[in-house]
Amino acid sequence: MAMGPPRLLRGLIPQLLSVDAWLPCTCSSRLQLLLSHFHCRLHLRWPSCADAFKLLLALLLVSAALAEVRYIASSSMAPTLRPADRAVAERNYGVNKDVVFIKRILATPGDFIEVRQGQLIINGVARKEHYTASHASYTMEAMDPVLKPCMILQRLPEGHVFVMGDNRNNSCDSRAW
Repeated sequence: MAMGPPRLLRGLIPQLLSVDAWLPCTCSSRLQLLLSHFHCRLHLRWPSCADAFKLLLALLLVSAALAEVRYIASSSMAPTLRPADRAVAERNYGVNKDVVFIKRILATPGDFIEVRQGQLIINGVARKEHYTASHASYTMEAMDPVLKPCMILQRLPEGHVFVMGDNRNNSCDSRAW
């Protein structure tokens, strides 16, 4: 037994199917209505060249206020970033806005840092560093050579992060600052 529409809708269905009953237009057939609707969609206005230029200019001004493109000047992040590669850096961040350091953050405040036989160890766990330059044979000096001249295992103080370049043998990073 086929189920039909509910009784309340039985009288409305023919009216809904009749275009003249619910659309305020002079079209008498559905085909004309569909063709006119399709015709209206084809004539959507593309932005003019002046509008596109204004939009592009606005985007450039906003992006220039927030970030800027910097060129990699040294090989300290090789092989990940090579000299003359470009990177986007946040414009208003840091102490000196003219100097931008691009390094990898390896440890956060409270972490214990150690280098043993050329292997970086954070909190007692050796880091697997597939992104570093091959044959890295780096060492780590004490962060404060006056107070801790012989200390190899160091705890990172609050408010500091430990950063290193991927080219461990040729990077001026947290081991030097």
